[in-house]
Amino acid sequence: MKVVVAESAGFCWGVKRAVEKARALAAKSGMPVYTDGPLIHNKQMLARLAEEGIKAADNPETLSNCVLLIRAHGIPPSRKAALEKLPVRLEDATCPDVARIHRIIRERVAAGETVLVFGDAGHPEVIGLVGCAGVEALVIRRPEEVSELPPPRRRYCLVSQSTQFPRSFDRIAASVLARFPDSAIIDTICRSTRRRQEELFEMAPEVDAFVIVGDPHSANTLRLVEIARELKPAFHVRTADDVAAAEFSGLRTVGLSAGASTPSFVLEEVRKKLESIPTVDR
Repeated sequence: MKVVVAESAGFCWGVKRAVEKARALAAKSGMPVYTDGPLIHNKQMLARLAEEGIKAADNPETLSNCVLLIRAHGIPPSRKAALEKLPVRLEDATCPDVARIHRIIRERVAAGETVLVFGDAGHPEVIGLVGCAGVEALVIRRPEEVSELPPPRRRYCLVSQSTQFPRSFDRIAASVLARFPDSAIIDTICRSTRRRQEELFEMAPEVDAFVIVGDPHSANTLRLVEIARELKPAFHVRTADDVAAAEFSGLRTVGLSAGASTPSFVLEEVRKKLESIPTVDR
């Protein structure tokens, strides 16, 4: 079977940076390396890092004489302040795109604005964003929720979780401006997310179906799956073991993409498995 691989598939630059930073610390620090929770959302990559001595700490407060690395999703300032008091060498692998949103939120709150965060309330990145604003933050998911917002103290500032749907952000922004015309709208969806989603639309005319590779806990992977299923039949797999040849009967060409935390070795194994499937008409 022919496989068309998206150029954007796999690690985004923020995830790549975090993994490289963790590996460099393990190689050069001379101390055990732990991460404050999972470094990224990919079970296979985390397992490989654990083999290299880089492990997620379930209870960082018990650590000492080691390196503790802040995850790529970032953390609230209060969390960082608590970690800085521990007897560890604290290092930061927050994605620079996420760190930029942190700075924007702090500046807007300092200016007296109330921050609206378009995102998933329980996601680690969103928890960090809300933490930057303290009480001056509200999380919204749908345009319909705008009608329920209370009047802001001064005005609203809308930002986004970095891996959200651009089209959904635009709809929410329109609803916010319709009700609160003086609101500030700052689109903070990262370029990697935009390109990854756009590429599915570009590939759709060339393929019979999509295969999206990624961890089920990866929010950006799940969004890719949602878009892919609007365009063509689509399959969400974690690894090559999830690829069932029978499901691809009658398909000649599939488009292959992956979430921002999917490592290249997992993507390559899936590609090889798909290419090994013979093309058989239904």
